[in-house]
Amino acid sequence: MDKFFQRAEDKNVAAVAIYEKSGETKAYKDAACTQQFYTSELKNAFIKGAIIVLASSAGYVIPVKYAESSSVGSVYYIKPNSTTATSADIGTLAALADPS
Repeated sequence: MDKFFQRAEDKNVAAVAIYEKSGETKAYKDAACTQQFYTSELKNAFIKGAIIVLASSAGYVIPVKYAESSSVGSVYYIKPNSTTATSADIGTLAALADPS
């Protein structure tokens, strides 16, 4: 059985913000979109609860999936389709591979 433990740094944290920058698919740690998540950080944020802050004040979404490919982690989320009101698209934000 796998267990995920909170650490002292997690006390009183409701969620971790993952920022989207318009026109990019990178996962950022800050609102200015200058610091990209590393894979281990993005995985930790997803497991313990994260909220994606969409670019251009478009709102917030919850990631629905986390996956890794070639040591790069990505979170996936559902966003409304801007042209068809009754459909949605799957967005993704990727981290940097952890430094060795």
